[in-house]
Amino acid sequence: MEKQQEYWGSQPAWYFFLAAMGAMMFVIAAVTDLVGNPIAGQINGWVSIVALAAAGVGALLLLEELTHKTKGHLVNARPFASVMSFGSLIQSLYMPLIFAYGTFFFSFIPWAGFGWLKTIVAVLAIIAALLYVTYPGIELGEAKGRGFWNGGGLIGVFLINGTATGAAALTLVLCIFGYGENAYTVTIKNLLAALLVAQLFAIPGYVLGMKLSSAEEARRGANKLWSGEFSSAFWAGVVIFGTLVPMVISLLFTSIYWLVMAAVLVLVGGACFRIDFLRAAVRVVLPGEEKDEMNRKEIAKLAIALENRWREKACWLNSQK
Repeated sequence: MEKQQEYWGSQPAWYFFLAAMGAMMFVIAAVTDLVGNPIAGQINGWVSIVALAAAGVGALLLLEELTHKTKGHLVNARPFASVMSFGSLIQSLYMPLIFAYGTFFFSFIPWAGFGWLKTIVAVLAIIAALLYVTYPGIELGEAKGRGFWNGGGLIGVFLINGTATGAAALTLVLCIFGYGENAYTVTIKNLLAALLVAQLFAIPGYVLGMKLSSAEEARRGANKLWSGEFSSAFWAGVVIFGTLVPMVISLLFTSIYWLVMAAVLVLVGGACFRIDFLRAAVRVVLPGEEKDEMNRKEIAKLAIALENRWREKACWLNSQK
């Protein structure tokens, strides 16, 4: 059955990664702007553009995954009918809000000086961004046929990882704009280190919890990551190089070179995390699926046995005449 297992493709994983990275990068930058950090006023316009681009690319990847791509807009027809429809509604609100927020940081925009309006848009965009980050965990948790996603800590794990990738992306933006040695960048670096410490316990802890779960599908999925076919990618890509190594770099080194390296490793680890968590979820085995399909040799062997059985029966019937 394992060879026949249907996994989610990589495109939804990349969508989840890009959406979380962009949204949490925006949230961190917007919050620091609301508290009056002067650096935020110089980069938040570009941060909003990057976050919007990440959400747009992710949405295109998700649309590409649909069977009937021309009917993708119908998911918004009943926005509260399902978690996916609600997520699509949140995305439809989040993207215009961060675009509108970004316009306040360009002086040629007529309303750029309306601070009160920028504050209102920022608060609404932050709320939409947080919902945008957390809804994938809710959506996966609703998949009752895949026990690995039904753990109560899945949303928390997704939020921690999303915030870490957002802080890493913001670090890269700061370095690109020449703020690599600024005190604000040091604050973001320390935030990233704290998030990686939390992630170092949260992600393996969730997998271990599912490994000890009473649900067979949850245990099978967790074992794939803990010691099975995906264990190398999980331990190397997510835990060691995606969490532990950048955490040590963030705590011990301060140069821009090491800062950029840590941020890149966190982003790579975040992508690996999304991919691993999606493909590790084993669905419930339906009746009749426990046995693999027979190969050609087995079919030929069965046909020969059946033919021999009919010959024996024919001989027995002839002997009775």
